[in-house]
Order: sequence, then C-alpha cells, then structure tokens
Amino acid sequence: MSKMIKCVFLLCFFMCFPVLGQAVENMPQPSLKGNILYLNSYHDGYSWSDSILQGLRTSLDPYRNVALQVEYMDFKKYELDFVSPMLRDLYKGKFKDRNFDAVILSDNNAVDFYLSYGEELFPDVPAVFCGLNDYDPALIQGRNMTGIAENFDVVFTLSLALQINPKRNHMVIIGDESTTGVAIRNQILAGVPELNKKLSVEYWSDFTMQELRKKVQRQSEETFYFFIPFYKEIQGRFYSAKDVLEIVADETSAPIYSSWEFLLGHGIVGGRMLSGERTGEAAGKLALKVLTGVPVREIPVVQSVPTEYMFDFKELKRLHIDEKLLPSDSIIINAPKAFYEIDRGVFWTIIVGFLLLMLITLFLVRNVARRRVAEMEMGNQLSFQEILMDTIPLLVTWKDRNQFYLGANKNFANFFGLSSPSQVIGRKDSALPGLRGFLEWGEPLDKKVFETEIPIRRQRCTVKSASGEVRILEVNKVPLLDEKGKIMGTLSTGEDVTKEANLEKQLLQSQKMEAIGTLAGGIAHDFNNILTSIINSTELAQLDVDSSTPAGQDLQRVLKAAMRGSELVKKILTFSRPSQEGFQYIHVEEVVRDAVGLLKASLPRNITVLTRFGEGLGPCLADPTQIHQVVMNLCTNAFHVLRENGGRLVISLEVENIDVEKSELHNLPLGRYIALTVADNGPGIRPEIVDKIFDPFFTTKGKAEGTGLGLAVVMGIVKNHKGGIEVVSTPGLRTAFTIRLPVALGQEQEQVKSVGPALPGHGRILFVEDDEDQLATIPRVLSQLGYEVDSAKDALTAEQILEQSTEAYDLVITDYDMPGMNGVQFAKELLRHRPELPVILVSGRERVVGAAKALENISRVIIKPYDRNLLSQAIRDILHGNA
Repeated sequence: MSKMIKCVFLLCFFMCFPVLGQAVENMPQPSLKGNILYLNSYHDGYSWSDSILQGLRTSLDPYRNVALQVEYMDFKKYELDFVSPMLRDLYKGKFKDRNFDAVILSDNNAVDFYLSYGEELFPDVPAVFCGLNDYDPALIQGRNMTGIAENFDVVFTLSLALQINPKRNHMVIIGDESTTGVAIRNQILAGVPELNKKLSVEYWSDFTMQELRKKVQRQSEETFYFFIPFYKEIQGRFYSAKDVLEIVADETSAPIYSSWEFLLGHGIVGGRMLSGERTGEAAGKLALKVLTGVPVREIPVVQSVPTEYMFDFKELKRLHIDEKLLPSDSIIINAPKAFYEIDRGVFWTIIVGFLLLMLITLFLVRNVARRRVAEMEMGNQLSFQEILMDTIPLLVTWKDRNQFYLGANKNFANFFGLSSPSQVIGRKDSALPGLRGFLEWGEPLDKKVFETEIPIRRQRCTVKSASGEVRILEVNKVPLLDEKGKIMGTLSTGEDVTKEANLEKQLLQSQKMEAIGTLAGGIAHDFNNILTSIINSTELAQLDVDSSTPAGQDLQRVLKAAMRGSELVKKILTFSRPSQEGFQYIHVEEVVRDAVGLLKASLPRNITVLTRFGEGLGPCLADPTQIHQVVMNLCTNAFHVLRENGGRLVISLEVENIDVEKSELHNLPLGRYIALTVADNGPGIRPEIVDKIFDPFFTTKGKAEGTGLGLAVVMGIVKNHKGGIEVVSTPGLRTAFTIRLPVALGQEQEQVKSVGPALPGHGRILFVEDDEDQLATIPRVLSQLGYEVDSAKDALTAEQILEQSTEAYDLVITDYDMPGMNGVQFAKELLRHRPELPVILVSGRERVVGAAKALENISRVIIKPYDRNLLSQAIRDILHGNA
C-alpha cells in the first residue's frame, strides 16, 4: 500500500514538474502589455478556427497585461463580397476609439478583408496571419504584415494512401467553393502531378445529402476520398466537414484521408496532419514578438507548421489496414493499451490516475446531464404552473379577486378525492360541498388577506382526507400581485403536519413528565427518610408494647399508615421515573386475564366486558404488578363513563409489526409489539382536553372520585417499559387506549424472590447514616436481631472507627446521600483498603442502583423506606451465603 502511495506521489510530482518548468519559462515580462485584435474568418464552434484560438490563448494567457479581443466574421455562412462592406462599417464605428497594437488574421477570408480595408480601419497596425492557403508573397508586399502559411503535406498523405491502397487510383475530393476551399483545392491539385502513379481526381462541392449518399454508393472499388475543411449550407441547413464526413463513412467501405487533425476520429483513416492548435501557438508567438517592438518586416513568414503522421486505430481495423504499412513515427489514436506489459508500479500509478480522472469525468457528465435535462424541460415548453405546483409536496390553490378558484395542484385534488384539479376552476367555496368544512374555515382568511394585503401564516386546522383519515394541515395564505404590484387574488398552501404535531405533543408530554419527575424525585427522597424512621421506630416500639393493648393497636395503625405512605411515594415515582426493579419475562395475556377476572366481579350488569386475544403473542420483559395497574386504571376510567347508561368494554391483545412509517408516527423503534387495547363505546373525550389527560393531577371526575394520577401513572409505566400509548376518541362512538409493549422473543420467565419475616443473626456491623432519627433507630433494630452494631454520622467518622478498631467488622451498612463523601465514594475507599468487607448501600434514589453495580464490594442495594424484615433478609443473605 505504501509503495502504491509513493508511486502516486511520484506520478503527481513528475506530472506537475513540466508544468512548473513551463510556467517559469513562460513567466510574463512585467513591461510586456498590449491590445490584440483577432479576426476569425469563421464562427464560434467551427473546429478548425476554435483550435487556432485555443493555440493563441496558450501563447498569450501567461501575459496578464496582453488583452485579446475576438471577432467572428462568419464567412462560412455568408459570402465575402456581401458581408465585407457591412463588417467594414461595423468595425469602423466599433473601434473608432480603440487602439490595437497588433491584428491577428486567421484563414484566407480574414486576410482578404484586411487587404481591402486594413489600412482604412487599422492604419499602421502590424498584422499577423495564420491558416492562409495558397500563399503568394506578392499579397503582402509593401504591407505591414507577416504570418504563417498553411502549406500542408498533401503529397506525403496521397503517396502513403496509394502505397497502402495500391488498387485505388481514383481520388474524390469533398469540399466547398469558399475562398479557403478553392485555395486548398488548388494546393491539392498542384501536388497531384508530383505523384509517380497515375491518379484521377474528382472534386465534389455542390450536392444535397441525398445526392451525396447516392454518389458515394455508385463509386467503384478503385475510389478513395480526401476531405478538406468546409462549412456549407445544404437544403437550408448548415453542415460541417465532420457532419458530412460521418455520413460518407457510414455509406462506404473506401478509405478516407485528410490533412487536418480536427477531422481525425470522425471517419478518416489519417494522414500527415496539420494542427490548428500548433498554428495558433505559432501565430501567438509572432504577435508577442511584435509587442516586444520587433518590426514586422524583420519577422519572416513561416512557410509551414510542423505536421505529424496520425491515424485512427478504429478505421485501420475497419478497413483491415496493417499498421506495419504506416510510417514508424506515426501516432495512432483510439488504440488499446497493452497494460500487462507495463511495470507494476507504473500500472497502479496509471490506475489511480485513471480513477481520479473518472471521478472528474463523472462529475462533469453529471453536470452536463443536468444541463441537458434542463434544456429538454425548457424545450418541451412546460408551463410554470404544471412544473411547480404539481411537484411540491403541498396542497396549493389560488383564487382571483372575486374568490373564484383559478386553479389547484394535484396534491390538493388527491387529498380531497377530486379526479382532477380542474374541478375547482371557476367555482367558489360554496360550490364545492365535499370540501365544505375545510373551505368554510379558510374562506374568511382569504378575504382578510385580500382586504389587508397582509399574509397569514402557520394557521393549523384539522380536516378529514378523502381516505377518511383525520389530518392536521398547516396553512399559509399570501396575496397574489400583478406586474404593477396590485393585488389580484390569493395563494393558499397547506402542509400535512400530522406527524410533526404528534411529535410536538409527545415532546411536550415528555417535558411535563420530566419536570414532575424532578420535583417528585426530590420530595420522595426526603419523604423516604422520614418514612424509614417512622417504620423502624414503630417496629421498635411494638417490641416493648403488648399488641393487644390499645397502644399496641395504635402502633400497628401507625405502621400501616407509613406503609401506605410508602406505596404513595412509589406511585409518584412510577409516573415520573418508574423503576425496572420488578421486571421479569411474562405473558401479558395472563396478567390481563387476572385483571379482567377481578374487574368482572365488580362491574354492574349493564356493562358488557369482552376480551379478544390473538395467537402467538409471546413474552414481554415487564413488571406484572405495573401491567396489572395499567389495565385496572384504564378499565376503571371506562367504568366511570359507562356506569350511568351502560355499554360495552372491549379488552384486546394482538401482535403488531412497527414499520418505518409507524415508527415515525408513534416514536417507537422498529420491531414486533404486543398491542393492548382498552376500548369503550361511551361518550368519548372532548378534543380540547385530549392533550391534557396524561398530565399529573388532571381529572374530569369529582373530588371524591379521582386524584388525577391514573393516566399519568399509566404513561409513566408504559414509557418505563419502552413502549408507547395512543388514544383515539370519536365522541359518541368509541374511545380506545392502545398500549404497545416490545415483544421479547426467546426469553424465559424469571422467578422473583419474596421477602420473609425477620430472623435473628450474629455478626459485627458498622452503620453509617447522617439522618439523626435513623441513626437512633436502625442500630437498635439490628441489636435486637442479635448483631453487634457501631454507628457513624458520616463516612470520615466511619473510616476513623475502622482504623481504630481492634476487632474486624463483618458488614458495613451505609447511606448514599451524606455530606462530604457519599456512600458510593465511601465504598470505593473500602474496596481499596478493605476489599474483603461487604457493603449494603441504602438510598431513597433508585438511580443509585446503576452506580453501585460498578463496585464489586457492594453486595446489596436497599431502597428506602425499608422495614426490619427486608433489612434482616439482606444481612442474612450476605453473611450466611444466601445471596
């Protein structure tokens, strides 16, 4: 790999080195500047003159202070005698205030024009010509001119053609009757007599495309062709030499030759090629000499530009021409490369370079494709309304000043079940009964926008689509203005934001629950400390008082009240931050059956309870007690709305696959879920309170019937089970709550260990707690159970006791929330200095369970409030190996 990277680096270096060298060589001279006028005989897009211009730019571009102005004279399309006077008048006016330091002339027509009008238009301005065919020195005698003659090696090309094709002695020259065409023809005919073999010549210049095809098809096997550059009008359409060349190549199997490089690759075999780019470069260098101050008369005319033998591999193959017949210095294009003969390092370097070029090419092709697509769209003359309105994902309508519809897009028609957008054109809202609800809502807004000329944005309304779905649309209405800026109507757009609205509701609910959870968590922590002290103090007092006495009975009631307070704290934490302590793998249908069995016994006879359980439901990882509570809460709510008039309560279970669309709608991960639905046919839920029913303490019941925690607890439980809840209510027909719980396939139920009565034990325990009440009660509870107990009010004091103690401790019980060092930090210190000493961590915060898992010496976590039974069992499990 490193070798390949080095090869790529070396390749880039050696590719860039010549360019850098050339840049230094061509570094512009600071004092060299000037204005050059380039008179191009032809038009932009004509390959020959375009290549000359490219060569000129190659020579002139390094000189930033040399400006080149290009003028296209278009003599391929128009006669010289006809256009020249008009160009003379144009240039006379156009350049009357411009001074040029040199004029470059390409091809015969520009030279002829300059000879006629040069002194008048550009007096004393030196001229450099190039591409001049049939050059005669007398043309420029006494003129301030020099340049490059176009003397191509036609004899070399024709000699080679006769050598390669000895049986072909009839040559057809295809060209035109333009000034350049006639000059080139004269040069070719002048070279024919030099050939040793007898060669007959035929010149085609006047033909239609149909005539050309027929003439080519009638030619004998002794014919070969020679193409010269031209651009001519045939039956009202202009054809270049490339166009005609490709047609001839398709119609004949005879070889075609030429002397101009830009025709190679379009059907010619090849020949001794003249390069327009080299010609342009040479002309540019002559112009630079002129700008440096060298007199034109001291610059001799260049009689020819170097040419090369060039051939097309595809044509050689097509005509079965052996490459051995070609000159040894020939350049062959389109020839396949024998990559297996290349050195491996060079091969991979080329491959890397090729891939880079491919990426660039793909980028360019992509841009070209985009441009062509845009041109095709413009060429098809599609209207702006059809392109824009039918492709945007919005419901769009527009009206005139009298509120008649001018049009609508397809999305609007599809949404409301119209066969075509044209159904609304020319009609008012009142004439569209199927859309009445939505249109009655929007019509006053349209009138307001028209009257005030002020846009109305982001207005939401609930509508029913053609499919019967209730959707939420976000509507914008803006004034339509004419070209004078006066209002002429209104434009309305509607976006379906049902998913976004549902997500906003879920986010708002999550924020509410987070706020309540933060508050509840703080209250619960302090309340748990109080309850722990009450429970343990009461249990201690019960040991000293006969349970049959009034005082003993009072203590039992105190203990029960404290336990109920503990359950209330757990309920508050359930909807704010529910725990997963009681989670196990259960079959939900068993829990639901138990809950429904209890429910049926307590419901009046005017309420019918139905159950519908699907097959293959599978287990869920859930807390059965919490699921039981969910079912009871939802069914209790249904009972309250049905008890007066009776009705039907349906509890169903089924498996539901959540795909991508449902995942976004319900904000649930993809997968299989068990859908628990509790539905009734009661009066339903009013739309204005649907968003509030899951808020803690929100209730529609009387003060004696509800606390407002029922649905909040349900929401907390469902979220804790990584599920979702959905409510759909149609007033007077049906209200359904659907709970979705993820299926845990392939799992087995786990057993939950129950807590037994407190049993005596033995051992030495260090109890660490900052709460004074617990510091006074818990050591007494432990002592009565048979343990030897020392207590400390913080972690620092506990460390001092451990260091000073002569006897070893069997267990440390420490609170989590303490000043200075908390319980987890204290356990870390114990793990470092006394790794054999087990620790029980006590806290009113369930999140501590996660932090404690990282320390191996914390054997158990007890959540406040706790009683002597739970504490006794935890100690026995650790000290007597029952954990």
